[in-house]
Amino acid sequence: MRHQWTAFTVALGFTLTGHLRNRLAMGMIAFFIPTWIYLVRGTALDKDITFSSTLGIEITATMNRAIQVSSALHAVTVIAGFMMFMATFSARDIDLRLVLAGYPRLQLLTARFVALLVVTVLLTCYTTGLLWMSWPLTQPGTVAAAVAAAILAYGGLGVMTGYLLRGELEGFFVVVMATLIDVGMQSPVSNPAGDQAWLGVLPLYGPAQSALAASFTHASALTCAARALPWFAATGLLAVLIFCLRTRHYGRSVTTPSPATPHPRADSRRTRHGTV
Repeated sequence: MRHQWTAFTVALGFTLTGHLRNRLAMGMIAFFIPTWIYLVRGTALDKDITFSSTLGIEITATMNRAIQVSSALHAVTVIAGFMMFMATFSARDIDLRLVLAGYPRLQLLTARFVALLVVTVLLTCYTTGLLWMSWPLTQPGTVAAAVAAAILAYGGLGVMTGYLLRGELEGFFVVVMATLIDVGMQSPVSNPAGDQAWLGVLPLYGPAQSALAASFTHASALTCAARALPWFAATGLLAVLIFCLRTRHYGRSVTTPSPATPHPRADSRRTRHGTV
């Protein structure tokens, strides 16, 4: 038991250190999220818009603030997917060697997802605080839950693509395009009819609906944010499956080598010279 705990803590320490050494991700967290939110605040129109919600209500809010919520969700999902993809992709060869050397796979995988939870908590608090500084959110706790659910959904996608794809460019393309399409479909400005049934299959549907409703109304929207958790569970399960398939041991039967059979010519030479 102590050995397993030590293996987990060491793996978690290396995973978190890898995140901290990702200077691009740290720079995006420090500058991209606040710049994106406050750039929208300074440039977007301040007129009211009305859009539909999956909660069965019509939400009226200023275009400026609605775009800030969508921009915040876009920023954190891109960063979370990018961070988890890079951490997984850059360490998967080392993970393979560790497993082949006898390191427990369960501890490596658990450390990966615990690190995602740590990133989720920090990004959620940071992003919700930035939105709160822009204007007083009606339900900040529910907004934070929606942001956390969005991060988990795309963080799981990042881990899965890190084990699945062969190159960095493919991973960047998948994360960026997935978040771009998803946010575009959930934005109340580009798609005011946000209660369309087919949108529910997208990972950001629940968090976006929950965050928008909680930002401007007192409607109960906490359970709506949980609609992203099946995406996190599915991508996490696929990541575990891919990792286990790539690190499984192919047992080879070990046979005892039989004594070397003397060559016929050697036997004839020994007989000819009188040595048997």
